[in-house]
Amino acid sequence: MKPAFAWRIFCSTVLLAGLSLAQSQAPPADPEFQAAFDQGRQALAAGNYEGAISAFKKANKRQKNCAECFLGLAIANMHAGDSGQVLENCDKAISVAPGDSTRAIAHSLKGNVFLALGKEDAGQLAKAEAEYRTAAQLDPQDANFHMGLAMALLKESKDNEAIVELKRCLELQPSDAVAEQANKLIAEPRLGRVTLAPDFHFTSMQGQDISLKQLVGKTVVLDFWATWCPPCRESVPELKELTRKYPSGLLVVISISADEEEKKWRDFIAKKGMDWPQYLDSDHGMRKLFAVNSFPTYLVIDGEGVVRKRIVGLNPQESVIHRLKDELANVSALQAEKKD
Repeated sequence: MKPAFAWRIFCSTVLLAGLSLAQSQAPPADPEFQAAFDQGRQALAAGNYEGAISAFKKANKRQKNCAECFLGLAIANMHAGDSGQVLENCDKAISVAPGDSTRAIAHSLKGNVFLALGKEDAGQLAKAEAEYRTAAQLDPQDANFHMGLAMALLKESKDNEAIVELKRCLELQPSDAVAEQANKLIAEPRLGRVTLAPDFHFTSMQGQDISLKQLVGKTVVLDFWATWCPPCRESVPELKELTRKYPSGLLVVISISADEEEKKWRDFIAKKGMDWPQYLDSDHGMRKLFAVNSFPTYLVIDGEGVVRKRIVGLNPQESVIHRLKDELANVSALQAEKKD
């Protein structure tokens, strides 16, 4: 079964991809290699993982034992959910890597795989720790490797060791997003044992400025859908009922569309009276952020920003509201408290 990789894994993977591919030393004497390699990099950035795999394989045929090609393949495999191929390509990259920084990236990618597998098999967490620790030793100045190691340690309930790594991460001046996460985990280590939603920020069709930070304290239901998806269309009445049943101060439903035709999307929303926040994910940013590949997909995020549930597909035997009953029970409890 393909593991569902957490958002932080995808974010760190993309960051490492940019570092790795930028460091590629493609020989100018072989323009066909360079063209294939650039095509792979562009496909990876565009979320075209099959195209990236094809291009990196082509590049690797032109330049045998290309470590950056193997890393590009591993990253594309990770997004595609093929953990076995990620590990295989990382091992190949390690065996031919020109330096420690490239090896560190490969070990960190392996750590990402084992961290994701640790959701189902706690025995994988020790492997994740070992891979991240190796990455941090090979390239101790990269904050991302210390963050990865901290995440593995937190999931193993080694909070004191994790805090040391988180503080080291901060000393290395990571990106704002990583620094924010590190500070949050230092304050609340228990959050390292759950899936935190990434912060997002966009303007809805109705002109609302929406971000996760603004929704703290509320339960959020993200509805990933498209007008061309029959189960998505069938779920509209249920979502409408959800928005009517709970006050917006406690629960917020946000629909994120994968449509390519904006007019068709707008016309459908108007026809169905979908008056809750609507967003056209034209650059696939939200889908990449939450690793959504199927429709409909529903994500429930609690008031602390923890992803409590992911539902993929529509079950004709069970309504969406019923499938969310445990998460919505907390909303009902808060609603009752406010009435009292």
